Amino acid sequence: MTSYFFDSSALIKRYVREAGSPWVISLLDPLAGHQIYVASITGVEVVSALVRQGRGGLLSQASMTSALAQFQHDFLHQYQTVELSQP
Repeated sequence: MTSYFFDSSALIKRYVREAGSPWVISLLDPLAGHQIYVASITGVEVVSALVRQGRGGLLSQASMTSALAQFQHDFLHQYQTVELSQP
């Protein structure tokens, strides 16, 4: 099993098609068996990015709603959250 840490700019590629999405999707596939770590703030950052793209017309309302639901499920069930501190 391999462990990966994803920041929000990388993680968003799972929910919105952009350069690098296929690679990210392959790493995050639960069948790959990887341990995925994200900072606790990543939840807020990804939701904000998805809503911003929806409001800006880059995502349809349906796509935004679907992506938000999928992310919220994954955040609770697939990712391990870690707290980050200054030190």
